[in-house]
Amino acid sequence: MAAVKRTEEKGLNGQLAALVGCDKTIEVLTVLTERTASPKELSSLLGWSIPVASHHAKKLAGFGMVELVEEREDGSAVEHFYRGVVRPLISNQVWRRLSVAERQRFSIWIVQLILADAARSFDAALFDASPNNHLSRTVMQLDRQGYDEVAEIQDKALGKIFEVEKRSNKRIAAGNEDTAVIAAALMCFELPRFGEPSKEVRRMKIQEVPSTVPAAAIRKSN
Repeated sequence: MAAVKRTEEKGLNGQLAALVGCDKTIEVLTVLTERTASPKELSSLLGWSIPVASHHAKKLAGFGMVELVEEREDGSAVEHFYRGVVRPLISNQVWRRLSVAERQRFSIWIVQLILADAARSFDAALFDASPNNHLSRTVMQLDRQGYDEVAEIQDKALGKIFEVEKRSNKRIAAGNEDTAVIAAALMCFELPRFGEPSKEVRRMKIQEVPSTVPAAAIRKSN
């Protein structure tokens, strides 16, 4: 199997910071954290040309964020299959260094993925099929310390969710077939006060998020 040339070594936070300006690379990373795929499959899934999908897969391989796991002959060509080797996370330290516009790009994308996930769940009559699902919206007025405390609670909750996922994966590997695909979303953000004018925000159409893209997304974490 051919080796993929690695770019200059960077830490995970540095790699993700370098990807901020390229939505296509992020979309490929999102897919490859959930499944193994070739540029040909990525092009079909994301609606791009094969060379474009291949470019972004190789870029991620160069960062060491995905790995080449298989090569298959496809006529006169060789099809390369990649998979993600890291979960996309951005630390709070890196998040603070991003501009508001850069943060907003990530956040709009994640919210759209959440809305697309919810729409698919409702369409399949699964959203309320289990009595253990969770949905809540709590608006409150807090001082800055209170805001920080809520955000910290959610960061810790995300870490515990990952721990649950690890334990679950072990049971699944041992043969447990009682599984379900779920989307766990956490959000905490500031609202304008009632009566304050809202700034106009560029909104991408929900249709721009492919319905088949998995729910993995760039997330903040301590």
